[in-house]
Amino acid sequence: MKKKFFFIPLLAMMLQTAPLLKGQQLNPLGVCYVEVNNNNMLNAGSYTLQNTNRQLFDVAIIFAANINYDASKSRAYISSNNNVTKVLNDVNTYVKPLQQKGIKVLLDILGNHQGAGISNFPNREAAKDFALQVAHTVYTYGLDGVDLDDEYAGYGNNGTGQPNNSSFVMLLQELKAAMPDKLITFYYLGPATSRQNYNGDMAGNYIDYSWNPFYGTYSAPNVPPLTKSKLSAAATWIQNTNPQSTSPATLTTLATNTKNDGYGVFMWYDLGGIDVANYLSTGSNILYNENTLLSGQLYSWSQGQTCDPPLGLDVSNVTGTSAKLNWTSNGSQTYNVDYKPANSTVWTNAASNYSGSNVVVNNLTLNTDYDWRIQSNCSPTLTSTYLFAPRFNSGNGCSTPSGLTSGSYLGNSVQLSWDAGTAASYTLQYKTTAASAWEEIQNITTNTYSLQNLTPNTSYQWKVQTVCSGGTASTYSGEGTFNSGFAPVTSPGPRSLSFNGSTQYLNAGQFNLNGNAVTFEGWVNVNAFKTGFPYISSVIGIEVGDNNSAILRFGDGNLANNKLQFILSFGSSQVKLNTNTAFNTNTWYHVAATYDGAAMKLYVNGSLDASTPATGNFTANGILYLARNYDNSRALNGSMDEFRVWKRALTAQEILDNKCNVAPNASSLEANWKMDEGSGVAALDSTPNTHFATLISMTDTNWKTDVPCQATLSVKDTELVKESNVYPNPVKRGNDIHFRIEDHSASDIFLYDASGKLSKKQNINKNNNVVNTQDLASGTYLYKITAAGNKILSSGKIIVK
Repeated sequence: MKKKFFFIPLLAMMLQTAPLLKGQQLNPLGVCYVEVNNNNMLNAGSYTLQNTNRQLFDVAIIFAANINYDASKSRAYISSNNNVTKVLNDVNTYVKPLQQKGIKVLLDILGNHQGAGISNFPNREAAKDFALQVAHTVYTYGLDGVDLDDEYAGYGNNGTGQPNNSSFVMLLQELKAAMPDKLITFYYLGPATSRQNYNGDMAGNYIDYSWNPFYGTYSAPNVPPLTKSKLSAAATWIQNTNPQSTSPATLTTLATNTKNDGYGVFMWYDLGGIDVANYLSTGSNILYNENTLLSGQLYSWSQGQTCDPPLGLDVSNVTGTSAKLNWTSNGSQTYNVDYKPANSTVWTNAASNYSGSNVVVNNLTLNTDYDWRIQSNCSPTLTSTYLFAPRFNSGNGCSTPSGLTSGSYLGNSVQLSWDAGTAASYTLQYKTTAASAWEEIQNITTNTYSLQNLTPNTSYQWKVQTVCSGGTASTYSGEGTFNSGFAPVTSPGPRSLSFNGSTQYLNAGQFNLNGNAVTFEGWVNVNAFKTGFPYISSVIGIEVGDNNSAILRFGDGNLANNKLQFILSFGSSQVKLNTNTAFNTNTWYHVAATYDGAAMKLYVNGSLDASTPATGNFTANGILYLARNYDNSRALNGSMDEFRVWKRALTAQEILDNKCNVAPNASSLEANWKMDEGSGVAALDSTPNTHFATLISMTDTNWKTDVPCQATLSVKDTELVKESNVYPNPVKRGNDIHFRIEDHSASDIFLYDASGKLSKKQNINKNNNVVNTQDLASGTYLYKITAAGNKILSSGKIIVK
């Protein structure tokens, strides 16, 4: 949640939807934002007008929930941080007392740098899905509406699209259909302001109020057909220390102009827990001819605790009368799951305090739409807000495919598979994430398919439908996602990547590292450390906010610019660990940062340098960058090589042994960028997880031959050798290698050179188990035989003479 720079002329609240205000509401309508990261919502009900005893604020806005992005499902979802969660999970304390005073309470929703916002829904299906989430949230927590804010979306991140001309209007249409008796307001800022018309329909037909977002200024939003009575040209920031935004003189001007020009809304931002009745009176005397009194108590605020719902929500095994509800579970949490027919207002509990990643619901009605929701139990007294899943149809009894997997990403092709069922055939649909129309492939007779002619480094969605005997078709499966990746590159030899300290870095896409164990490690060589505040040179990590980060960097505001810092987010705050070592420029160092659930540790050149106790689960879910975090001013001026991310804490011995190389299938190795490509637009991930790191503002000149490690096999590589599976070994270059394959599920063989880069890939099975070496250079290679889904069946070492 970010502090906003806007105002909210909130809702004079459609009289038909605001009976509590009927005959009481002010003119102009008083709208008030409350930053719940710091302040208590109840303070919005503590100010009344001196003579009439009316509430000064007609509308109070909870600022703010976020639009986050679940990259695993290519889906925008509503995210509540620890403080919004505290408010929504206890609406009896923080919301209903305001409503009982006639104040409407809305939830503000804005972007969170993850690529999702109100202006880039790629199609109506996606816009409707998000609108239903909003409506479910509003009705579940007894709110009076939603405030839309097109800020901080980070459009394009996570492979999402840029703003388009249809998204905003489609979302509003679906919102009004889903919650016709609730308020919709628009904080007039961002790409949505210039995208208010689509197919002859206007955004203003669905918006109840809109306001100027720039505090201390006077400028009316342009939201046709809304008239002055539904707009606020004024915006004032109550607690800002900038005199232009908050001075009594500025407030006097804003209030006077509002009254003289006949605008029907006046927005106040950032009401806190101190007595500001005198300041508020400056405006209310002009707007209503009355002083403002502090007529109720002022409430303090304590921070809520972080508890997030699970992601990865989808449905499988849909049979007409039953369905399996799936999510990505965290072993330390339990879950509450409810479902209901879409046309019902009553939720049925499917599971409570449930450990697992799926639950089956039965006794469904054929051909009926259903909604479902899930909530995490982080402790006996702490739950998350609900996350609402995509709506699904129970189907006609022809079983819906499930178990969608993808693999063998080669830039222009990918191998897709799904669980086999009783089917005459399957129909496959796929598209780029940014596209609106699906491509369709019919009459697929097996449960695997090699999808060709793709665009490299592009995010795709896909789904499968069963066609049963007699021509009956199932509903489509939940959508799978993949990135097509890059074609394998034959490495010219060991290389590193250099960065200019300003515009150059790597974007490795979405990572979810949430948990109680992690390791960052790699080699870094700094040309120059930052000389300006806050003296930060980023190395690797995720930085969404203080409550969502895992970062390795040099420097900080209170730290020397040449000392390394490791940061993790626990709850709403960060724990920071600094090295004792001061690093020199133009020197290669191996650095490693680990967390094992008990302590954070920093290693330099394999030796433990610093540690601090830490316990619990940390939160780090977002875009992972190398050589940059937060903004370009914190980019690295230097070089990097052999960087890895692990979902476990390496031991000191493992760090020492594997500084230069590890096996591609090492346990819990999430990403491994060897940076040996020597050309191209990405640093490829040598693990099956395909975390391709795209080069930003870089060219082939950024690949350098100055490296800390020469090409050698790791200790772990030699442990994989199973020469009995391969003959002859060694093999003379140009001759065939024969593989003994006992497992009939084998599909591919991969050959990696000594630096770990992919040298050759070939389809293989028990009837085709020969690989020719004509196109291989002499040297030592690692092989890996896999089945569908990148399951490793065997691996070992081959020598080509």
